[in-house]
Amino acid sequence: MDVLANAAGPLRMSSQEIADLLEKRHDKVKQSIGRLAERGTIKHPPLGEVKNHLNQTVEVYLVNERDSYVVVAQLSPEFTARLVDYWQAHKNDVAQIPTTAEAFAHAFRMLADAEQRDAKREQRLNLIDAKVERIETAQTVLSARPANSESIVHIRNRIWRLFGLSDSTIDAVMRQTPYAPKPAGMVRNEHAEAEGSTYAVYWQKDVTATFERFSAECTPASKHFFTHPYIKGRFKMARRE
Repeated sequence: MDVLANAAGPLRMSSQEIADLLEKRHDKVKQSIGRLAERGTIKHPPLGEVKNHLNQTVEVYLVNERDSYVVVAQLSPEFTARLVDYWQAHKNDVAQIPTTAEAFAHAFRMLADAEQRDAKREQRLNLIDAKVERIETAQTVLSARPANSESIVHIRNRIWRLFGLSDSTIDAVMRQTPYAPKPAGMVRNEHAEAEGSTYAVYWQKDVTATFERFSAECTPASKHFFTHPYIKGRFKMARRE
């Protein structure tokens, strides 16, 4: 079956031909092509119709040469040589056919870039969800700070004594890590000059657990400085237990 139709335009390979090439079910191949297109890894291919071996009309994707390499790299990279042979058989100018190494090195780079973008997007969504959840939890206004809870001022003093972290790093951990503790509530500031403002308090055990996990995840950058995926740049840390 040859559906590289539209002679005036670029050559295209049908999703059915890709399925035959990879010895996979056509519906599974179409699903993978659709997902790659939704992620922006490949262009969304046009649809076409062909007859199968039962003379039934089947709807297929018509994939261009570049995107066919990405699809095969995603599904079955062991069949790379077959794809190169396919394009060589359907093009007159063989010199335009990339080598297997060139074509699939490019395809794998595209897939890796797409996965990295997805991971960053997921990380941003997790941070947003965590912030929203903490805000929703903190709506209750208390008249006094509960026992075994602490404000950010107390947290800075205590965590500095335990881990030697600066106020800015402590604030970043409390605001930017998805596993940061949720507020135990909001406490009304009773000082006259506070004019009825409120401040968040957190359970001590939750704060301690957060910084224990954070310190375990840190990577040494030098003798005194560390890095962490959720903190921008390097920072000092020294456990003082």
